[in-house]
Amino acid sequence: MTDATAAATRPFSVLFVCTGNICRSALGAQLLKARLDAAGVTAGGHLIRVSSAGTGMQPELVMPPEVVEQSRRFGGDPSGHVPRQLNRDIVADADLILTATREHRSDVARLLPRASRVTFTVPQFARLIAETEPAADLWELVASAAAERGLVPPPANPEDDDIEDPYRRSSETYNRVGAQINEFIDIIAKNLDQSGDRR
Repeated sequence: MTDATAAATRPFSVLFVCTGNICRSALGAQLLKARLDAAGVTAGGHLIRVSSAGTGMQPELVMPPEVVEQSRRFGGDPSGHVPRQLNRDIVADADLILTATREHRSDVARLLPRASRVTFTVPQFARLIAETEPAADLWELVASAAAERGLVPPPANPEDDDIEDPYRRSSETYNRVGAQINEFIDIIAKNLDQSGDRR
């Protein structure tokens, strides 16, 4: 479902994707959920459902304390996070897929080619929706962002559309990546909040 009819029958589903689902995608999902909760958009999960998954999840992995700290610092709730492996069914259930890198975006497309039209890296989606007006519904917002792909100039450095992996790196890296994700999530949450009707 990709139109206003879908909005009447089920929540709009946002999926974050990275590798292990313990750093970038976990943080992005937690911060977006917190922003939407604060704005009254999620209404207990009935408007927008936010989740995350990893392309190379390993069951023994847990969120590093540095990421837990970043989540709490920016208003997220890291408690109870359980990493999960990305699969075709998870991809098929998502209306908007936000990946950490272009490689993850390609991983999603390999699982389900038609999902490529609703899949963006986090920096890319934030950049594209900054160029669009609020939409009549959230599905339309994603379609508008997709249409902007060929119109909005890409960054001079393609790597600017990626978020670096802070795992097992310095505290400065965790801080930098956390602040970067938080900045992008502020843009995304604002546009999701302004698009569509609140039920």
